[in-house]
Amino acid sequence: AAYAEEYIANLKAKAAGDPRIIFTGYVFGQGYHELGSNAYIFVETSGVGGTHPALVEAMAFGNCVITYNTPENLETIGEAGFGYDGNIGADALRQLLQYLLQNPDVVQEYAHKATHRAHMVYSWESVTDEYERLFYQLRGQPLPQRLQSYMHA
Repeated sequence: AAYAEEYIANLKAKAAGDPRIIFTGYVFGQGYHELGSNAYIFVETSGVGGTHPALVEAMAFGNCVITYNTPENLETIGEAGFGYDGNIGADALRQLLQYLLQNPDVVQEYAHKATHRAHMVYSWESVTDEYERLFYQLRGQPLPQRLQSYMHA
């Protein structure tokens, strides 16, 4: 976006001298996996698009997830994460982050919920099972036993 350079410069100025804040730039491969699997909380701030792969990955990594409260993001996290009101903006996100940082037991609980949801809903096996179920229904055929016992998270 046109404002990105100014915004990033402003963030870097605010973070200057704080060794806890690192601007990594783009990170891929093993480095991305390391960051994702060691994050305490993952925040998805995008208010556009559908199911964001990075959000699903964060859930699978076992992160407590916070997302902008679009219908798509809220559907992705289900009851396994937190949404904040993007129309309110930074204040809503700040309040939620403060709450979670003061309640590590809640962070841990939702990290487990996120992992479970990612594996139950977004694994290849569950996605292909859903497609198979749909195809059987479209053909008017009964479901095989292995597809009848599936429980959607």
